[in-house]
Amino acid sequence: MFSDEAKLKLLMEALNIYSPTGGEHELAEFLVELMTMNGFEAKIDEVGNVIAVKGSGEPVLWLHAHMDTVPGFIEVRREGSKVIGRGASDDKGPLMAMVIAFMESELSRGTLVLTAVVHEEGDSLGTRHLMVSNHVPRPTGIIVGEPTGIDKVVTKYRGGTKLEVSVRTKGGHASNPDLDSNSILIAMNVYRDLWNALMAGTSYENFLVTPTIMNCGEAENMIPSNCRLILDVRIPPGRSCKDVENAINQLRTKYGEFVAINMRWCTEPVEVPVNNASARAVSRAIIKVLGRGPTLARKWGTSDMNDLASLTRNIVAYGPGDGAFSHSLEEYVLIDDYLRAIDIYKQAVVEFMNIYK
Repeated sequence: MFSDEAKLKLLMEALNIYSPTGGEHELAEFLVELMTMNGFEAKIDEVGNVIAVKGSGEPVLWLHAHMDTVPGFIEVRREGSKVIGRGASDDKGPLMAMVIAFMESELSRGTLVLTAVVHEEGDSLGTRHLMVSNHVPRPTGIIVGEPTGIDKVVTKYRGGTKLEVSVRTKGGHASNPDLDSNSILIAMNVYRDLWNALMAGTSYENFLVTPTIMNCGEAENMIPSNCRLILDVRIPPGRSCKDVENAINQLRTKYGEFVAINMRWCTEPVEVPVNNASARAVSRAIIKVLGRGPTLARKWGTSDMNDLASLTRNIVAYGPGDGAFSHSLEEYVLIDDYLRAIDIYKQAVVEFMNIYK
């Protein structure tokens, strides 16, 4: 249906639409218009997700990707074998590959659903809405579009949460050697104590605690009386959000009323069988399209797969892009990988429907 140049043009158009979390509406309208112009019904639901359905009956396969990116626009450009831009790998490369695969797939049986969701980089509002609503056919299997690499399938993600640490003290003059009133030092002590309480480290099997935002102080010659610190906590398989809650409670007891620690939503880690139907379908597609076997991989972050696994264990993450460059100022996707991923998604649809004959 689309030439390679047209597929590439659509990706670059999507990249030129700035869509940070909470600002996905323009991209959603672009996707709906694209599919409508090509003869498909698509709609935007109550929270901003784009939904398109083709076929009927069992089995039901979701192609699931997110429209939002982290903040920060990057000039969209083509350099040699790469397309560069915010979201090129996370997640507009996988997203647009899935959109095109959805439109080009021919079904002899079953139902294919495209779910392009909002807020994945935030509170997963879009995915959680799909999980509790009834406006989308329930999935037999799900392929989550994420930057795994062109020949890698992912069945394991770590969990995660965000902690907001707020410290308030009496402050004072900077010449006063009252270190106990310095909210910056207290906030950093909270960080170190949490690291120790969770026995955090830098291996996949460890908790990881990363300071990401810090706003402190009132003036250059004052002991800071307030400090706000955001901690990104990653949870390894085999551990849980409850472990983080227990560590927080220990710190609340230690620091008392001067320190408030609030845990936002928490996503549990996920691990599904490597031979589930969706993983098998994508693996077979990789073999047929690339002529080589897939590599089983695991992700250090989290994705919508963590939540979606409660709908079906027939789930896998797969998509073009190098996750190591996601959220960076050098975010890119290889053109050949993007184009081959479209073919792999299309073949995976065929393989999945055949598995459930």
